[in-house]
Amino acid sequence: MNMIEPTQFIKAVLRGKLSLAESMRRHTSWRAGGVADRLYQPADLDDMRVYLCSLPLNEPVVAVGLGSNLLVRDGGLRGTVLLLHGGLNELSVQADGMIYVQAGVPGAKLARYAALHGRRGAEFCAGIPGTLGGMLAMNAGCYGSEIWQHVAKVQVVTRSGELKVRTREEYEIGYRSVSRIEDRGSRIEHPSPASGGGVGGEGNSSIQNPESSEFFVGAWLSFEQGDGEIARRQIKELLSKRISSQPLNLPNAGSVFRNPPGDHAARLIEQCSLKGRYVGGAQVSEKHANFIVNTGGATAADIENLICSVREIVAAQTGVVLHTEVKIIGETGIMDKKNSDPRTPTLNPESSILDPGSFGKVAVLFGGRSAEREVSLKSGAAVLASLLRSGVDAHAFDPATRNLQELVIEGFDRVFIALHGRGGEDGTVQGALELLGMPYTGSGVMASALGMDKWRSKLVWQAGGLPIPAFQIIDEHSVSADVVGQLGLPLFVKPANEGSSVGISKVKAENELQAAYQSAARHDKLVIAESFIGGGEYTVAILGEQALPVIKIEPANEFYDYEAKYLRDDTRYLCPSGLNAEQEIEMQRLAKTAFALIGGQCWGRVDFLMSEDGRPYVLEANTSPGMTDHSLVPMAARQAGISFDGLVLRVLGMAHVG
Repeated sequence: MNMIEPTQFIKAVLRGKLSLAESMRRHTSWRAGGVADRLYQPADLDDMRVYLCSLPLNEPVVAVGLGSNLLVRDGGLRGTVLLLHGGLNELSVQADGMIYVQAGVPGAKLARYAALHGRRGAEFCAGIPGTLGGMLAMNAGCYGSEIWQHVAKVQVVTRSGELKVRTREEYEIGYRSVSRIEDRGSRIEHPSPASGGGVGGEGNSSIQNPESSEFFVGAWLSFEQGDGEIARRQIKELLSKRISSQPLNLPNAGSVFRNPPGDHAARLIEQCSLKGRYVGGAQVSEKHANFIVNTGGATAADIENLICSVREIVAAQTGVVLHTEVKIIGETGIMDKKNSDPRTPTLNPESSILDPGSFGKVAVLFGGRSAEREVSLKSGAAVLASLLRSGVDAHAFDPATRNLQELVIEGFDRVFIALHGRGGEDGTVQGALELLGMPYTGSGVMASALGMDKWRSKLVWQAGGLPIPAFQIIDEHSVSADVVGQLGLPLFVKPANEGSSVGISKVKAENELQAAYQSAARHDKLVIAESFIGGGEYTVAILGEQALPVIKIEPANEFYDYEAKYLRDDTRYLCPSGLNAEQEIEMQRLAKTAFALIGGQCWGRVDFLMSEDGRPYVLEANTSPGMTDHSLVPMAARQAGISFDGLVLRVLGMAHVG
């Protein structure tokens, strides 16, 4: 009888998912980088150990969690990447009161779990955008706390698959560094599951001594007993602080540099006037100087060149040498061919070099089944034509007639969403693409859902202290006199979950309210009545971290309805808007805040009404704006010096998962 080789047997019992030639752009928060030879996502800890046993000992292995502290060079990674997030996700309270956490658990999930079980002290973990494995490997921390302050013991797996438990005393713990002390007195840096492994210092790209390498796979953490409700409130405060102070709407890897003793890297970078500095598609964030963001199509070479540039300039001007907090691994690749000079800032975003070939095969999703199908067909046609002009391998894809699973079957690499209305910009298609692991443009599931829902977005903005028009939910039983008494006349009635002014009516008399309600209710069971504010209509487009020039809208109709938006040629769009500099800046600030509060990413639009005394009110957000010849985002981009083709490429370059 035929005997099965041991390695064949091992592979036959594996339960995880193996991918070959896997792009690491999908698995790093910078959305940049090359291809890994192999990527394995273990089903659980036992499966990971079996997989390690199946590999030759000289096979390079890198562990990755969320990839939130990692830059993979454009030449990619030889060997195997272990993707721990999703497999090593166990959380449990032990009999001795400690919390056992596996390496793939995100920091925010750990913080919430600890609070739920009456523990205090884990709240800071919510501010760390990685998994426990990476937190352990670099002694991650924020807001005055570090993870190793709470470690009693850790669980590690050796390169050969052996499971071990080690105490805290076996490690030397420093600021953003962890090393194991061996009997002979030498130290071994741990591969980082959240940041990408490697042993040694910055830029090390492989495990040099695979026999002795170990991966953190779990830990027993000690937190004080306390009021879980207070802990939950503190978590919300920390998350709000992150949203307000960090550029979370663009791909980034968190803080790039460690803080030097007694100082802050962000302060030094800002002191050297480096905010906004570009190399290719990479930019030093305008919001937080210690963040480098991918503004669209950035290569790993762009990001690494910008990191080097910042280090050199800060060292030359201040005498302080900054050390990276992120891990840089992999091989230099052919995408470094641009030879961009890191000393030359690119102030015009469109002049960033976006390589059309780097996007792979692109699907333009347009059409759909919503009430805005016709508008979507126009937007999608314009986007598709633009991408083809730019040399992108782009293809039309109408989800009304095709199954989204075909995106995977046909080998698409990313999606440009040009869908409008229900099913396209309400989080539905975004959720499906998340499950497929397919990078897509625009905001994620939650922000898309909130942006589509005019009622819930108003509640978020109201809670955030933003000025919004007075409103109330009405139904067939609402008393017209009461509604008018609260909101005044005229007022607007609109469905809560439609865009492009579908189903909206202007009510000028009390006896018109019920008819307006019936018109809106044909489109949505949730209907809003809203006060009229008559000082003018404005809109602000968001592109990455940038608020584009304000546009004033002067419709020939009574208000900016569907006809004025898409059919008439006598609607006037003023850009510059006619606002003074102070008013323009304030409206742009409100737009960025409103977009951030709903979790908006990459690009979008926020609409405003202006009162007659010059006060702006946030009206609604659009997370999948139109791209027709009447559309407002392309108009604002032109005013900022960005062509339509340049705008489309920048939006496509910000495609993401998660």
